Amino acid sequence: METLKIAKSKLASANKDILSFINAFVDDKSFVETDAFVCSQNVIEDAPGEGVVSGFATVGDTGVCLFALNSKVLKGAIGELNAKKIVRTVNNAVRMGKPIIAVWDTAGARFAEGITALDGYSSILRAFTVAYGEVPVISVVKGNNLGLSSYVAGISDFVISYPSGVIATASPLVIAAKAGVSEKNVGDCKSAAAAGIVTNTVKDDKQLRETLVKALKIFDGSVSGGDEMNRVCKGLKPGVSPETLIKEIFDKNSFLPVRADFAQCVTTGFATIGDIPVGVVATNGERLTADGCVKIAEFLNTCENAQCPAVFLTDCVGTEQTVADARLIREMSNLIFEVNSLTVDMFSVVYGKAIGGAYTALVAPCEYKIAWENAEIGALESESAARLLYADEIKSAKDKDKAVTLLAAEYGGENSSAAVIARSGYFDNVIEPNLTRSYLLAAIIAHVE
Repeated sequence: METLKIAKSKLASANKDILSFINAFVDDKSFVETDAFVCSQNVIEDAPGEGVVSGFATVGDTGVCLFALNSKVLKGAIGELNAKKIVRTVNNAVRMGKPIIAVWDTAGARFAEGITALDGYSSILRAFTVAYGEVPVISVVKGNNLGLSSYVAGISDFVISYPSGVIATASPLVIAAKAGVSEKNVGDCKSAAAAGIVTNTVKDDKQLRETLVKALKIFDGSVSGGDEMNRVCKGLKPGVSPETLIKEIFDKNSFLPVRADFAQCVTTGFATIGDIPVGVVATNGERLTADGCVKIAEFLNTCENAQCPAVFLTDCVGTEQTVADARLIREMSNLIFEVNSLTVDMFSVVYGKAIGGAYTALVAPCEYKIAWENAEIGALESESAARLLYADEIKSAKDKDKAVTLLAAEYGGENSSAAVIARSGYFDNVIEPNLTRSYLLAAIIAHVE
């Protein structure tokens, strides 16, 4: 019979690299391993630790439960026993009310185990489904995440990948052969980020730790950034970019983008304002696409899971108009449902235009609404409305372009300017741009505390 010393030696040798990886992102000497000696045997080789290391640790002083698949043991393949280790770790996280960090590096199922491997996958997916919404769920794609475990991406609050990470439902070689494309373009990190599967990409272990610390602070609210509470914004004016707007309104260096490479008509991410974590949704003046609706809805779901207030920064002229209208209808419907189902507080700043569905979905449901003095709000843009309402006048004008400009300005001033809309009680205030942080922070403090 194998002695304890021999068993420990085998484990230490098999898990050396993955333990080094774990220790690179957890707090120093905080990791405590669980189920260390679980080990099956097969006709080919032993599986020390079942190809997965699990345990407890702290990350940025936040307690977490974690597991990491070890590709050095049977390629990190999923089987009956390591599935039980994973499920126990996830269940512990739910029972203890702690975040779960899952590190994926697996070639897929242990096909030799047959139905027991499939049942193991089922138990993993069931455990993540229960955990999602109860505790923060963070998936880290260290290497390959192939097979049914790739579906965990859809039930994770964050999916953080290294550039070399691969997420696919089967071997990229098989998928590439069937699709007639290069294997390099199947499930790679860049493609997964562009499709909205990967929420954040990290270049190294240091950046992984920094991202994990920021993400975890969103959920526990223990932030102390030290930015000036009453700081006045600088240089905010009509036409400002979402990046500049976010930088000026929220605490310095606090913004953590989410799905930055997906649906770039909208920016989503977390930040703090007065050390209060908030979710940020910022449109950039373009029309809202179906992918944009998906991006916002997914992000708001994470805000709900984190019980984190949502701030909408709106400059949007409505929804995209294409032949793919059916998909837009479906995704916009899902977004409207998500927005109107949120239990967290919602705040709106219209810094440009809020036209049609943009107002209905992103502004109207909010508890507190402010608009910049230049903002335009309405069913149609002023120019479009003028062309419809004053078609005869424009047609008979000598200078039609000048007539459109004058009539649009007249219509906007009487019907869709922020000051006019506010008179009817649709906005709490109309403000100068550089006072945005002050007004928003005061409203958030009043609602949250």
